[in-house]
Amino acid sequence: MRTKIIFIFILFSALALTAKEGMFRLDGITAGLAADMKAMGCQFDPTDIWKPGTKCLAMAVVNLGGGSGSFVSPDGLIITNHHVAFGAVQSLSSPQHNYIRDGFLASERSKEIPAPGYNVRVMSSFENVTFRFRSALRTRLNPQKRLRLIEKISQELIRDGEKIPGNECTVARFYSGREFYLVTYFKIRDMRVVYVPARSIGAYGGEIDNWMWPRHSGDFSFLRAYVGKDGRPADWAKDNVPYRPLHHFPVAKTGLRSGDFTMIMGYPGTSKRWYTAAEIGTQVQANYPERIAILAEYIELLEKVSAADEAVKIKNAGILQGLYNSIKNNRGLLAGLQRNQVHELKLAKEKQLAAFIAAKPALQKKFGGILGDIERLNAAEREIMSLNTIYNWLSRGCRLLNWALTLNKWSHEKTKKDLQRERGFMERDITAKKERMPGSQRNLDLATDKAVLSFFLDKLLAADTAGTFKSLAKEIQHAAGKGRGEKIAAFVDALYTNTRLADLDFKLKMFAADARTLAAAQDAFITLAGKIQPEIDAFNRRKNSIEGSWLRLKPLYIEAMMGLRPQALYYPDANSTLRFSYGRVEGYTPRDAVHYAPFSTLSGMLAKNSGKFPFDLDAKMVTAINGPGRARYNDPFLGDVPVNFLTSNDSTGGNSGSPVLNGRGELVGVLFDGNYEALDSDFYYQPDLSRSIHVDIRYVLFVADRVNQAVNVLAELGAH
Repeated sequence: MRTKIIFIFILFSALALTAKEGMFRLDGITAGLAADMKAMGCQFDPTDIWKPGTKCLAMAVVNLGGGSGSFVSPDGLIITNHHVAFGAVQSLSSPQHNYIRDGFLASERSKEIPAPGYNVRVMSSFENVTFRFRSALRTRLNPQKRLRLIEKISQELIRDGEKIPGNECTVARFYSGREFYLVTYFKIRDMRVVYVPARSIGAYGGEIDNWMWPRHSGDFSFLRAYVGKDGRPADWAKDNVPYRPLHHFPVAKTGLRSGDFTMIMGYPGTSKRWYTAAEIGTQVQANYPERIAILAEYIELLEKVSAADEAVKIKNAGILQGLYNSIKNNRGLLAGLQRNQVHELKLAKEKQLAAFIAAKPALQKKFGGILGDIERLNAAEREIMSLNTIYNWLSRGCRLLNWALTLNKWSHEKTKKDLQRERGFMERDITAKKERMPGSQRNLDLATDKAVLSFFLDKLLAADTAGTFKSLAKEIQHAAGKGRGEKIAAFVDALYTNTRLADLDFKLKMFAADARTLAAAQDAFITLAGKIQPEIDAFNRRKNSIEGSWLRLKPLYIEAMMGLRPQALYYPDANSTLRFSYGRVEGYTPRDAVHYAPFSTLSGMLAKNSGKFPFDLDAKMVTAINGPGRARYNDPFLGDVPVNFLTSNDSTGGNSGSPVLNGRGELVGVLFDGNYEALDSDFYYQPDLSRSIHVDIRYVLFVADRVNQAVNVLAELGAH
């Protein structure tokens, strides 16, 4: 163990010590990085990754559905994960047309069906605007004022950038607010489902195999992006035309071998490699254990309400899939952080930092006391972490409460000028909220909604020992019944009996209402939202003060940490912006005497087949596996059809659907997962253990050809 601790300690000395570590910004391609990529087998010019407005690699990569994807034809065909496209498939499914179970194939373009709630974003510019925020980064600025000023400047940049039709802008913080970038996207609103395999293929192995290796999942789907005839973004219309991307990835004609170079591009969501020791301690000691416990109960609740009705099961399938994924991820993260003593390692690193600062008066003047300030700020955040987690689940998990809070808040924010409104309530945000409502409405089941509200109200009251939401507690206390459970049940029943928020037309109409008109509607949920909004605002001010303080301390902390090794190659934490990483096809050794090869095969898939969910291959797949047509897709070195493969590419959540490219820039697979043993890679990369899991493009082609006869898709890919 001592040897392992020393090894991991070395990893913390920089955030990019190995050629395989790092989720790099597109403007972070240094000469050294390019040379390293070339040495590993990259045959294209790394500077071709990002050249705005040209046929560069980045123009083929898209952000969609909380994940990533890529164009694979000149006619806007996109490949992504089955689980990324799952929300669209779920919304389109019914007991009569269960596309979740059976899959979907449009044999021609006229039969492609709209993907409800799905948009695609193609990054068109990426501009460093840190200079615009200098006034907000002054040391003595009040934390809430600092945050508000940062938000105001961000809103101004977004407003100006979105004056161009079709643009969607965001301001991304890098290094926790040390740098700011204005990111502009071309947003495509008309998305259609082209081809989704059956769940027994797309999610083979289910939660048993999730995050595990060896894996045999056909986690892929195809969508298509459409625009108006003028080439601009448009809502669905029959005469819309396929979007013509500046670049698309050709499908590789030859497969990968162990040791081959690979590169991925996508939109990794969040990593925590710049977390302080105090923050890691809070995650290990409080946040993850509590989240895991609540998630287990939440899952049990949703499984219970979904069990008896197929229609309800379909409506709740998406949220349950996300919860299953989260709980297994959190368990793996916690186990890894504890096993590798990451908190202790970071404490040792900060002890080294403190000595480095103390040795130089100039550093003492700039950074002295920063570690103590961070400890105190983390303690303040930890005080409200549990309550904040439960409140977030309550306000998002209960659809009717979420809608009521949105309508109530908007009725007040709309009286302000656009740039003076709170974040999330600019005109462009309200448009997006309205667009999401029909999709949310389709998945509304009132019995589920009631159960979720009751569950989280009970959790909130138990956690709110300081009386943060005393008005809500008072409302429940006045309800009929003896104990807390009975009172919550009576309170919730009264809310659902006296509301019209289950009516989509009513909700959309209420967006136009002012506060007085909204109150006059005498809707129980809207009335409740009005009563508790002042306490929510006060709670948010407390959180904003903490966030504003982090925006001062964390950039200083990162600057000080970088000073320990000024010549090292650094990269910022993932923040849902486009990144690339590179590595190679590579297996791993998870424990003593066990080594995992980098490829899984059809034979391994068939060996797992029990005929029972989630290892339930249907007859068509079994026939295809045993049929003569598979030989075309065999790998000459494996003597079998590759299904999934491992690489050392650095990735995290949000990279799902990312294209995997070979050294020639051709598509060889689609990323869909990471390995369980290294889930704590969100906090630090482990070169011998951290792996990304991908579906091999040869397996995609095999399924499309031999199982689903998707000849139109194969022809478009140039593979038929």
